[in-house]
Amino acid sequence: MNLFRFGLWAPLLISGLVVGCGSDHSASSGSASEPFVSVTGQVSLDTPRPRDPGGFAAARFLEQASWGPNERAVEEVRRLGFSAWIDQQTAMAPSLMNPPSFVINYNNIDRAADIRAMNWVQSRFMDISLSGNDQLRQRVSWALFNFIPNNGGGHYAKSVYFNLLQRHAFSPYADLLKAVTLDSGMGEFLNNNQNIVGRPNENYARELMQLFSVGLVLLNPDGTLMRNARGQSIETYTQRDVVDATKALSGWKHVYMPNLPNSNGGNYGVPMRPHDDGRAHDYSEKRVLGKAITAGQSPEKDLETLLGILVGHPNAGPFVSQRLIQHLVTSEPSPQYVARVSKVFRETSGNLGQVVKAILLDPEARAGDDPAGGSSAGRIKEPMFVTLGTLRAMSCSAAISHYRPGGHPIGLGQDRLTPPSVFGYVSPFHRAPESLTLAPEQRLLTWNSFEDRSYFSRPFTRNLVNFRAAGCEVDAMLAAAQQSYEHFMVDASKRFFRGAMPPALMHQGLALMQDANSNNSIADRVERVLAFLMLSPSYGVVK
Repeated sequence: MNLFRFGLWAPLLISGLVVGCGSDHSASSGSASEPFVSVTGQVSLDTPRPRDPGGFAAARFLEQASWGPNERAVEEVRRLGFSAWIDQQTAMAPSLMNPPSFVINYNNIDRAADIRAMNWVQSRFMDISLSGNDQLRQRVSWALFNFIPNNGGGHYAKSVYFNLLQRHAFSPYADLLKAVTLDSGMGEFLNNNQNIVGRPNENYARELMQLFSVGLVLLNPDGTLMRNARGQSIETYTQRDVVDATKALSGWKHVYMPNLPNSNGGNYGVPMRPHDDGRAHDYSEKRVLGKAITAGQSPEKDLETLLGILVGHPNAGPFVSQRLIQHLVTSEPSPQYVARVSKVFRETSGNLGQVVKAILLDPEARAGDDPAGGSSAGRIKEPMFVTLGTLRAMSCSAAISHYRPGGHPIGLGQDRLTPPSVFGYVSPFHRAPESLTLAPEQRLLTWNSFEDRSYFSRPFTRNLVNFRAAGCEVDAMLAAAQQSYEHFMVDASKRFFRGAMPPALMHQGLALMQDANSNNSIADRVERVLAFLMLSPSYGVVK
């Protein structure tokens, strides 16, 4: 696929630029005012050969396997190698949220208390993302959250679900789905806490099959559509399957406790359990996807049997594998790539640790480690990745209070742990206009998100104290610019472009620094160039 020929960069017109970053000459050739390659609405990105190929490959790997590279992380990957680094990461204990009482129990009618709890969860997410050593686990957790989203309960429920995904990011897939099913926030979000015999609620059963496990239509092992003799797609399940899956999932409730405030009314830190008298569960025989669930089983045994049917279905491997590949490596993997990973899913009974390792070490994932290899696999950076990747490139280690003029917090169009619907932030089936290339993250590229990027890149004059307090290397970046503009651009290339900033972008960045008014400070010039770099197509994709 070629992610970089989309006609999707119209929002760049807010800076008066439509950028083409293809060039064959080195960064040292040409003048500082060399123009960009002429383009007409589409962009083709060519990555120049980096000065440090090993550092480039390690940084590229970290763009897939972490929240973004920084100097320390790159050196660690180079020392261990990709495979050993993955093994080290999967063995690492998860970073977890441990919310204080003002997040767990508060009066949610009190607006100030509500905001305080919300801010703690969102700031803690940022802190863990920036400083947590378990970077691979976090990226996998985020990938899972994008297609197994949960917006039930309050702020405490979000922290509980974050911890759940962290703990199960490398577990067998059936274990993950069991934990998700019994999560109190999920029970509230998709109504399985209301699902009892004689009064069924099909919502969770339907989404468990459609979005979390097997999908709507039958797939070949390589993720392509299976078709009937007339060339039509074939439904994975019927309404009868939904009815019987709903019966198998019936009879669970929140573990209510007396005197809990409304903010924690579902006792979200405790998984759901069967109703005490057992009468809420449907004990009849069920059949789901052609497999029997024996009559008379307990709610726990019915759940275990149902999840075994779903994870063992031929669709589960390609369905889950493609979702994870899309979020980690490339929006449109080849059928061969999906087939290789799907095979690992099938052979390991859905062991996510093994599946993730297969995804990251696959030849299609690693083809771009050498820019001369001609790989075009990649994905657009979603706003969360832009935010965290930028801060990690600056070696920030803590959340930063960062606001646009007027006091509005900058989210770049993607609220942390707050998906807009059960379909997550974006549909995995979204295709870019014109090219019709799969590009889910493109839906998050709005005018406001690009405007936020320009504000977000201004730490040096408007928010310097907070950035320093968060451990960001703003002073080192300013010192590089004071040494020379060329030195700063080389530093920016290493931090933000894996040491391979396209030559045209390098030249234009130098021109912007040199062309500033004579009374502009170094900080003003650096901010101006950073805003420009962050709005460039080269920074907006992972290739």
